[in-house]
Formats: sequence, structure tokens, C-alpha cells
Amino acid sequence: MDDIYVVWRTNDLTLMSFGLPHQKLETFKQKFFLPWQEFYASFGVKGDEIMKEVDTRFWRIYQPLSSMVKVFHQSKPALVRLKERGLKVGVVTQTKRGPLKEQIRRFRMSDLIDVAVGEEDSEELKPSPKPILSALERLDVAPEASVYVGDMAEDVLAAKRAGVKAISLIWKGSYHTEERVRPYGPDHIAHSLYEAVDIILSL
Repeated sequence: MDDIYVVWRTNDLTLMSFGLPHQKLETFKQKFFLPWQEFYASFGVKGDEIMKEVDTRFWRIYQPLSSMVKVFHQSKPALVRLKERGLKVGVVTQTKRGPLKEQIRRFRMSDLIDVAVGEEDSEELKPSPKPILSALERLDVAPEASVYVGDMAEDVLAAKRAGVKAISLIWKGSYHTEERVRPYGPDHIAHSLYEAVDIILSL
């Protein structure tokens, strides 16, 4: 999903609602990391009760903006190639289950995705391996027979901790730059979804 604008705008408005200054998109991309609770704590927004309020405000702001989430033009053709080769496909994200399912339905990708793991579907968020392991359990696939594609440093960490090969997708819609991701040691770096699929099919 091409959601960087919506996620940036939602986080920016949420932080501003706690009295913090506006951040430009490029500043957000430089600073953003997971889990989101630690990201907010880095701005001094911390504490269990405050985190609950952050979550409430974030999703209240996100909902009307979510219609601006788009799908990359390469996404569906890339998934079709994987499915044609008999691979199982899962999505692991910190997006809540409701919006995630709505986006998959809206972009008519339900038949291309076997399992979708949202924020509520795991006890922990990336860079914990638990969301990926949860998806693998539902897919009935072993970690050593799996590949995880993501565009953040935390995606690489989560994949490695889960015993899964990591492909970093670095292109115009990525959250993190190649310079930020490379020190975490992804197994491969792809600069398009088509390249990521080529790598997956070669493994």
C-alpha cells in the first residue's frame, strides 16, 4: 500500500494534538521508527494511559484520511506472479485489522492475500518477530521457507529474529532510505516490487 502520506499526516496531527510542532514529511521519514509507542516516547509522549489516548487520537484522525491510501501499480501484478507460482502470501502490518481488511477489499486483492496480520493480531509489534511468526503459523509455512519484504529497518530486524530471509524494498514510497536500512543487514535489497519478486523466485 502507498500510505506514507496518510501515515505521516496522521502522526503529525496526533503529535500536534499533544502540543508538539509540525513536522515535514522528510523529517518524519528520518525520525520514524517502530514500535510506534517508542516513537512517541522519543517526543516525551509516554506512559500507559497516554499511549491509550495516542492510539485513540491516531485512529480517529486516520479514519477520514484513509481514503487517500493508494496501491502501488506494481502491487497486484507482483502478487499475481507469486500466486501463479504457488506461493502463499501474507501481510504483516501495524495497521489495525479493520482498516487493513477494508483496504485489501477496496483494492480487490482479497484473492491474492492468504493471511493478513494487523495490529491486534499479535502481542507485540515489529521489530518483534511475533507478528511475522503469527502470519507463518496461519500460513502453515516454516520460517526457513519464507521471505519477508519491507521498507523499514525494523522489518529487517523482525525478519531476522523470526528466522526469515529479509528483502528491503527501497524506492519512492519507502519509509526508510537504503543508508538507514543497510546497516541492519538485509539479505537482499530491491528497488522495485518486480525486482523483489524476481529475488523471491530465485531463492
